[in-house]
Amino acid sequence: MLVLLTVLLPAVVVPGVATAADSPVVTAVPAGAGRGWPVSGAQGVLDLASRGYVEEEYLLSGRADTFAQVGLWTDDGRWATRVDTTGNPYTTRMVVVRPRDAARFNGTVVVEWLNVSFGVDIPVDFSQSYEHFIREGYAYVGVTTQKAGADKLKSLDPARYGAVNLSGDALSYDVFSQAAQAVRANPRLLGGRTPAVVLGTGHSQSALRLTTYANAVQPVRRSYDGFMIHGRAALAAPIGDGVVGPLSARIRTDLGVPVFVLQSETDVIASASVRQDTPLVRTWEVAGTSHADQYGLNLYNAANARDKSINDGAPTTCDKPVNSMTFRYAENAAFRYLDRWARGGAAPPAATPISMLLNLIILRDADQNALGGVRLPDLDVPVASYSPNNSGGNVPGACLLLGTTTPLTPERIRQLYPDHATYVAKFTAAADRAVRAGYLLPPDRDEAVARAQAAPVP
Repeated sequence: MLVLLTVLLPAVVVPGVATAADSPVVTAVPAGAGRGWPVSGAQGVLDLASRGYVEEEYLLSGRADTFAQVGLWTDDGRWATRVDTTGNPYTTRMVVVRPRDAARFNGTVVVEWLNVSFGVDIPVDFSQSYEHFIREGYAYVGVTTQKAGADKLKSLDPARYGAVNLSGDALSYDVFSQAAQAVRANPRLLGGRTPAVVLGTGHSQSALRLTTYANAVQPVRRSYDGFMIHGRAALAAPIGDGVVGPLSARIRTDLGVPVFVLQSETDVIASASVRQDTPLVRTWEVAGTSHADQYGLNLYNAANARDKSINDGAPTTCDKPVNSMTFRYAENAAFRYLDRWARGGAAPPAATPISMLLNLIILRDADQNALGGVRLPDLDVPVASYSPNNSGGNVPGACLLLGTTTPLTPERIRQLYPDHATYVAKFTAAADRAVRAGYLLPPDRDEAVARAQAAPVP
């Protein structure tokens, strides 16, 4: 795609501008095709209709470039790349969730690099922030960007996804670029509207690839107006089909678009060496949270029961109760700020990092909750201790990332909150502090305080 322009004039490649031959083709998937629903989608899991939203699915077809590293890639992220191969045919899918009434669309599209760590597309960032997206009028697009996700679609529903084909992960970077191009160039995807802002997001394994995308591909493709990199480690993904990419990768500071790095407590030990706060990179570390949590797992389990994509649809279980800290509140606030930032507004508020000893040991209070970091009211007025890791379970590797919730003893609860009014007053004050700090949005504050008022504490 745009090979000559990319090689000769990389600084002038403009998103959404291409010849007809280069433009990806978007085709609607009939609602009743195959089994009748998008794999990993919201149908039957969320009641979008009552919220004024619709879910639609499209095939995206085109010819993608692959890229190769040029020179030494150092940890400052200022990486050079070149087009390695061109004209590689592909077909993938996009799941679009948008307001039914186009007048409700706020102009911002969030495009998620769907996570394939467990062999099937998982919409992690949608699962955390869909309520915020719906409240604010965002459109959301989940993109099958990697071969594992594409192959799983074909195996789960060959009648619906028979045409899907991604020959390798080396195509993923240009496929993700062309997804943004398609969103900008096809108003029908958004109910007849065109976007003002297109944000790229990705979690965990997708965050590693999005780190490489931001440092090596965004400077020449210029496809996105900002990025949410969620749950990253210090390393980055390879640019080709290799196994290992750069072992240490900050986000380049000359990118020209804002990048929000959003980390759970699980992530900080693996990423502390690349902590950043610059004029265009903001990092939040959310204390008490885990790489994935009960809130997201509720959505995954429901979708998996429908799709039977992992363990024949059985819910994921762990040795201990999964982390139930309200990470979603911080992610909602982060998206609000990233949207404003990408539109030329002020940068998000800075946040104190989670407190660590030698970047190896997280420091904790008497209740074994982390010190420092972005602090939400459920952590500052706790009824449990929240750990970043778990064990056991029926999905290998999953529980390590799902964290734990260990209720405080009744004696400790009564010591902290001698009566219900004290608990509610402390919780409300903590929620108001988080709003003032910028880590909690007012609608989430109201939801949180209502939960506290209804909770049987002590």
